[in-house]
Amino acid sequence: MRILLLLLLSFFTWSDDHENMYEGIFADYVFCNADEDMSDDKRFAAFQKFIMAWNKHANSFENNVSLSVVTPIYTDAEMRGGSDFFFVKHAPSRKALGAFNQKITELITGDDKMPEPPFECEDANETFQRVGPSSDGEEYSEGIVEYWPCNYTEGADPMAMREAEAKLALEHYANGAEGGFRYIYPGSGSPREGSPDFYISRGSPSFEARGASHDIYWAETQGSEADLERRKHMSCANSSLWSWWRLKES
Repeated sequence: MRILLLLLLSFFTWSDDHENMYEGIFADYVFCNADEDMSDDKRFAAFQKFIMAWNKHANSFENNVSLSVVTPIYTDAEMRGGSDFFFVKHAPSRKALGAFNQKITELITGDDKMPEPPFECEDANETFQRVGPSSDGEEYSEGIVEYWPCNYTEGADPMAMREAEAKLALEHYANGAEGGFRYIYPGSGSPREGSPDFYISRGSPSFEARGASHDIYWAETQGSEADLERRKHMSCANSSLWSWWRLKES
């Protein structure tokens, strides 16, 4: 019954416009390193104190911007880019993200009692993202996220690729996988040379769900028509795996 329902949903959606399966949003990433001179306990306490003060300012005015912290699980030095972790903010438009950043900066710089963060941040960039369909539409407060850096193949059709990717996702969810995915397109602040054309990001609600998703792909989903079609249009390198926690809701 679940498979039939998803296939019917897919038919009626694709007969309209497959691009409606994606929601466009914007994000910025700030890459940070922890203060190594502090003990783990003191650093964690200082982090909590700073985030509480930051959230007080962030929630003092109307906005629809979320904030999450992302830490590495399966990565190497290249994947981490020299950073211990990063923050990511998501917003429905560049205007909303810019207005939020401007206001929060004004509030923090004007607060003489703002706690010092137990980390330093240098690099930052912004991205445009196309968020595809998820297995249940849930808004999670934590989870696992996997990033694949990808490039278009010669003669690629990005729209055909995204259509196939969304169809594959529906098949994958019908097979029992949990989670969601999005395309991430590098913007301002990204490397000028050697940057991938885009990233594919796949989120899972837990480490177990992520493992189950991979098992289901190789046992059932891999090799479908949609899977073969999407692969015609892109080539992706090995992924990196991270955990994330929501620090502020949108």
